[in-house]
Amino acid sequence: MGNRGTPLRSILLFMALFGFWLLLSGRFESRFLIVSGVLASALTVWICQRLDLIGAQYQPVKSLPRFLLYLPWLLFQITASSLVVIGKAWSPRVNIAPRLVKVSTDLRHPLAVTLLANSITLTPGTVTVDVQDGSLLVHALSPEAVRGVLGKEMERRILQMVPPTDDPVEMEDSR
Repeated sequence: MGNRGTPLRSILLFMALFGFWLLLSGRFESRFLIVSGVLASALTVWICQRLDLIGAQYQPVKSLPRFLLYLPWLLFQITASSLVVIGKAWSPRVNIAPRLVKVSTDLRHPLAVTLLANSITLTPGTVTVDVQDGSLLVHALSPEAVRGVLGKEMERRILQMVPPTDDPVEMEDSR
């Protein structure tokens, strides 16, 4: 909780969570849903504060515009991979070759590594099984999925988005 800017970041996190809640609920006339959204968002912010997860290291504000550009690309990858997995599932021939692949990464920022691991897991045909210093263990359903993970395109996009430094003070000062 020693991070500078914590109150502002807490307010921004609350607003983002509550806005996302309203977007997903799609109902603005129900008091129950609105009160539930306020309580859930406030509880989440409180938990993040208690775990010391509010600060420049976990919320690099200058990454937000690039993150908004990353999301459509990720959704496209998820959709394309879904179609490939559907094709494999419906194929009369068994054309899967599941395997575990160790993927090295140059990402060091905890947010960047988490984003990469979660993005891989969200993409059908791949699941991040383990994350260790400098590498991820990924279960891939097919050789195409292995090539996609080893291609480093996802990592490149995340590296452009999340500041490469591990020093939260340096990130805070660079704004």
